[in-house]
Amino acid sequence: MTVATIADLPARVTAAKADWLAASHWIGFTPVGNGPDAPGQCQATIAGQAGNGYVLEYITRNFGTPNAAYINDPEYLAERAQHATVAGRLVAVHRLRASALSLKTIIGEADYARLQDMWDEDGKRRRWSVAFPIIESFEITTRPLARDVFSPESMQRVFAHPSATLRPLGDEERAAIAGLPLSRRPTSNAWIGIEADIEAAELSEIESRFQRHIDAELGETAIEGMTKEQWGKVRLRAAWLAQKFIRMRQKKGTLRCDDCGFDPATRINGTAIKPRSLLDVHHLHPLEEGQRVTTYADFTVLCPTCHRLAHALLRSKQANEPVAS
Repeated sequence: MTVATIADLPARVTAAKADWLAASHWIGFTPVGNGPDAPGQCQATIAGQAGNGYVLEYITRNFGTPNAAYINDPEYLAERAQHATVAGRLVAVHRLRASALSLKTIIGEADYARLQDMWDEDGKRRRWSVAFPIIESFEITTRPLARDVFSPESMQRVFAHPSATLRPLGDEERAAIAGLPLSRRPTSNAWIGIEADIEAAELSEIESRFQRHIDAELGETAIEGMTKEQWGKVRLRAAWLAQKFIRMRQKKGTLRCDDCGFDPATRINGTAIKPRSLLDVHHLHPLEEGQRVTTYADFTVLCPTCHRLAHALLRSKQANEPVAS
């Protein structure tokens, strides 16, 4: 499954986030309230608003003013100049992952201290301290002005008022952004999302054939920067996800080849043959496995012939050679 527009995403865009600058690998929120439960309540609220969907990122027209010592800071001035290029625009969609990691852990103590020195307002040093790692990200390549995409009513409802949380989107807003073009980009926090699923995969029963398919797709040699044990867990997670993907397709009644349209159900009536035994799960991005969070969008269902062709084309592309006639 290729993601070319927002409409192609495997889950809907549930909410929007207004920010001063385009996010890279995390999105932060400042807890409201002073109690010890405030961070946890903030995280629960955001997680509920995001659900299992994507978050649309909007860059505000205004940019904040830092604490006095940073008014002429080169980093602040550079960020302000960067903001001017995207102010008022829709720049990306992200999938977030609730995590027990603090922002200080994610960005490092030095960067966190500087962030608080620059922007803290009440001495509590917790600006954007509830952090959600970005585990999947797509740039909106046209970066349109939000006012050119949304109706005045939607702009008023979604973005007119400051919010410490996400801004839920309705069907009208989702329809307005459906055709916006996307380009996948790497996410440095992908491993956080991968680890979160590995535990679930290890507790699940995975049919051996899915593990065999994934092992054939990915190989047994660990990719650079990953231990053999980590690579084994990544392959386990991929097999677990592939199995869930097939069951989802069965439930939807769409268990057929995504390339040629072959439907086993039309050929095996009255036999004990299972349709899924005649189809393969193909990983569309095997070279990126473990470097970002694989989702259902990274799998497709192919008949054996189309599957062999897909791998032949991949090998040809890797070798930079034309396919022999």
